[in-house]
Amino acid sequence: MKIIVTGSGSGIGKSISQTLRDRSYDVIGVDNKPGDGDEALDVSDENSWNSLFNTIGPVGGLVNCAGIRTRNLIVDTTIEEFERHLKVNLTGTWLGIRTLFRNHPEGELASIVNIASVNAVIAVPGQAHYVATKGGVASLTKAAAIEGAPMGIRVNAIAPGAIRTPMTEERLIDPDQVAWLEGRVPQGRVGEAEEIASVAEFLLSKESSYITGTTIFADGGWTANGV
Repeated sequence: MKIIVTGSGSGIGKSISQTLRDRSYDVIGVDNKPGDGDEALDVSDENSWNSLFNTIGPVGGLVNCAGIRTRNLIVDTTIEEFERHLKVNLTGTWLGIRTLFRNHPEGELASIVNIASVNAVIAVPGQAHYVATKGGVASLTKAAAIEGAPMGIRVNAIAPGAIRTPMTEERLIDPDQVAWLEGRVPQGRVGEAEEIASVAEFLLSKESSYITGTTIFADGGWTANGV
């Protein structure tokens, strides 16, 4: 099965790409800063998506993993910073979904996996712009699943908790931050990117054939913890 993975240059996207390749999927990794074996793609650019599909043809799956996150209080966040998060995290995901829908062969099956976040439902200070986009991804997933179902396309999302990636590196080198996270997560540890990759592979596979429109929280129990 041919699968596109955005944000494949690092972090969760890179782990998903590697896991899928190890399990014999035909992976097209794309990133705005492509590494070895990846192709260049600006997820926020409509023409980039059209060019990609014109080159590779229809696919059986798509993982929308590309994303950005900065930290700023609302009062200190510029409109440019806010709109950049919307453009990459939410519009980029929407463009991926739309392009696959438009290029999907009739009678074929496909699966889309969007990467949301626990912050889709748990707000944190200093990241309102990021929180808003991830909440949008979770809601978009539901709406896209309804429209995709008649076409044979399933759409789901994964909401990772604290995962060890370059994006979280600055927090995970701070002992106080690590202690806070480990105290908040019932399993008492930070997750690994490979654990998100396994969920993505499940949602792409036939093993999840009756699952669509849902968000799986791979967070060590974080969102279940009301204490």
